[in-house]
Amino acid sequence: MLDMTLEPLSESHLNEVLRIERECFPAPWTEGMFRQEVEETWLSRSFVAVHDGEVAGYIIAWFLRGEVHVLNVAVTAKYQRQGIGRRLLSHVIELGEQSEHHLVTLEVRASNDPAKLLYVTMGFAPVGVRRRYYRDNDEDAIVMVKRLGERKAT
Repeated sequence: MLDMTLEPLSESHLNEVLRIERECFPAPWTEGMFRQEVEETWLSRSFVAVHDGEVAGYIIAWFLRGEVHVLNVAVTAKYQRQGIGRRLLSHVIELGEQSEHHLVTLEVRASNDPAKLLYVTMGFAPVGVRRRYYRDNDEDAIVMVKRLGERKAT
């Protein structure tokens, strides 16, 4: 695995995050959407993975009412398949466990087999389908859930 640090998403990361977003998704988020995630820290806990001063990937997650909802995970092409997405997602899962959230949810394109495989290997299970969820091509989304372990008594 690459030597990298995880940092909270900040204004200084936005240009690189937007570049990755446009590279990875056919219907990318806007700059305004990412700015809202930086500003809405009561809800959003978002992080970037930095390697050699470069943003290699990011994750956007909402922590609300006992649930963690992962909205977006992306890794730039040159860093894909090197454990960065797994590390970002593991970090968010760990934060959820530490803050006594009981599950993590996400949606993934039905055709995105590499992402679905990652999620399954991390303990997520498919629980439903959102028909025609993605606006760019009306593709279905698979809803996946990971139940977080119960807090250990101390």
